[in-house]
Amino acid sequence: MKNTLIKIAKELNKEQITWAIGASVLLNFYKLIDNPNDIDIIIEISDIEKANKVLKNIGHKKTCKESDSYSSKYFFEYEINKIDIDVMAGFVINYGSNKQYLYEFNKKSITDILNINNVEIPLTSLEDWYVLYSLMTKREDKVKLIEKYFRENGIRNFEILKKHMSKKDIPKEVKENITKLLKINN
Repeated sequence: MKNTLIKIAKELNKEQITWAIGASVLLNFYKLIDNPNDIDIIIEISDIEKANKVLKNIGHKKTCKESDSYSSKYFFEYEINKIDIDVMAGFVINYGSNKQYLYEFNKKSITDILNINNVEIPLTSLEDWYVLYSLMTKREDKVKLIEKYFRENGIRNFEILKKHMSKKDIPKEVKENITKLLKINN
């Protein structure tokens, strides 16, 4: 998986695309899980066409299945070196009774850079994924892993959690959980 990630990063970086890794590869970076299922890449909406072109050149674009859980503006699946790659821009999570939450990804969403063999791999924040996983169905285990990490290691990006709390479309329960986390780390 590492070599595939490097290959993707080289090509996206060469085209100056704003992108970052999220989901299971991010959790693996923080040593919260051992084996990521796939590579999830978040792209800034203005760069999605360039990214799609780059990824078509290095991999095989797969047919996407519809999902009731997400309403992302752009969602593509690729296979590169026999690894599944999910690419999204305008990432929207459907939750509750017909409610939606837009993850507003941009350069400020990148909170870390992983350097592998002199190739920069931008990472989204663990704080963002805490909120995103909190909104997704059947992701309670990942929410608990991130909460445990924050209790043991602290929260690095308070402002990201506060930004999510200020949004009106965050459920009360998620806001309460964020508030509890922020209190632990003060």
